Amino acid sequence: MDALEMATGTFGAVEERGKRLLQRVESEERAQQRIEQRNTTLGRLAFGAAMLLAWELASGRLLDQFFVSKPSHIAAALWAMLIKEALLYHLRYTVTEALVGYAIGAGAGLVLGFALARSNFVYRIVEPFIVAFYGIPRIALAPLFILWFGIGITSKIAVAAVMVFFIVFINTIAGIRSAPVQFLQVARVMGASEWDLVRKVIFPAATPFIIAALQITVPQAMIGAIVGEFISSNRGVGHLISRAAGFLDTPGLFAGIFALLVVVLLMNQGITTLGNHLMRWNPKHGTVRDVP
Repeated sequence: MDALEMATGTFGAVEERGKRLLQRVESEERAQQRIEQRNTTLGRLAFGAAMLLAWELASGRLLDQFFVSKPSHIAAALWAMLIKEALLYHLRYTVTEALVGYAIGAGAGLVLGFALARSNFVYRIVEPFIVAFYGIPRIALAPLFILWFGIGITSKIAVAAVMVFFIVFINTIAGIRSAPVQFLQVARVMGASEWDLVRKVIFPAATPFIIAALQITVPQAMIGAIVGEFISSNRGVGHLISRAAGFLDTPGLFAGIFALLVVVLLMNQGITTLGNHLMRWNPKHGTVRDVP
């Protein structure tokens, strides 16, 4: 009994030391990750500042200022847009078109992609038609949508939705069909229901494909909204950019572009955060990287 108690005590001490060592390693890894994140952020800020400084110095000296303007002039034009041209009003209009179109296109792509990928027979029938429709330049559909839905916000939402739909749709199908067949077979043998298969095997396998598609399509939704505004609109940032181009106002044109850039970055960060949450189960992909 004494020997057993000594062995148990020794095992407990070893286990406790192992736990402390593991906690220390995890703490060091978290500290290292914080340092790397801080250095990355500082590096990005320094790189951005260097680019802006080089642009400011090169404009008018090495580059024709009429074509590239200057960061200082662009900042002044952006401030003028905020004060005199109600940039926030126009931005709200464009963001609404992009977000609603994004939600419709992504939602339809996810639902239809999942339904189609789960039926091999139907997928084999419609696959060539999907490829054919995907080959159509979506921007070329913008005039058609304006003809169908008018010059209001609906046509811009439709263009944004189509820009998003096919990418999410095809990636969803690819992700679901990438689920390992061996895992599905083992899960079925162990008595897993169809819902269990979807929740524990198929969805985790498809998540990287879906998140990548959702990130890629953020700027696509904005492009769809802007193209619709270019063709026919009296509101939105696309209207401001088009008007600035008509007046050969290069700083105003760049100001509108930078305003859209900030919105796209914020939307992409939201999708990245969602991806990190959905993929927290996988330490190898615990952090979804930004898509350029």
